[in-house]
Amino acid sequence: MAEKKGPEREIHVDMMGLAFAKTMMIFTIVGIILMVIPAIAYFMGINQYVPLTEAHKYWNMSASKFWIAVTGRKITGYGWIFNHLNKTDCLSMIGVLVLMITPLLSMLAGAAKAENGTYRALLLLAAFEFIASIVVKSIVAAASGAKKVAGKVKK
Repeated sequence: MAEKKGPEREIHVDMMGLAFAKTMMIFTIVGIILMVIPAIAYFMGINQYVPLTEAHKYWNMSASKFWIAVTGRKITGYGWIFNHLNKTDCLSMIGVLVLMITPLLSMLAGAAKAENGTYRALLLLAAFEFIASIVVKSIVAAASGAKKVAGKVKK
């Protein structure tokens, strides 16, 4: 027996919601592509920073010991990634960065299309909080690192 369907209803989504959703969708796809393509190249052995044949041997180590074992250097922070963007395993981090900022871009796109000042203000406030949280965490991390370095110098 066939089910009876009710009358179809149209769903209205305002420009703000569409801008937010489309921005989120586009940048999520871009971010994933920017992670997957370099990852495929990495697994094919193309221009690796950390040779795949070595990485798995040290996978059970802490991050600091892993990097010393694999590269012979102590690596701290994320600055080293930007110095090695010519390597496929580091290049995939650009995709991670795109995914990290996608919510911010979506909030800004939604705010730009908001017809209501309250929604615009709320989206801009959320965007400001997003940026502020990153800045504050960066400052705290830098200060924490400086204290550790200062502590080592005094010893």
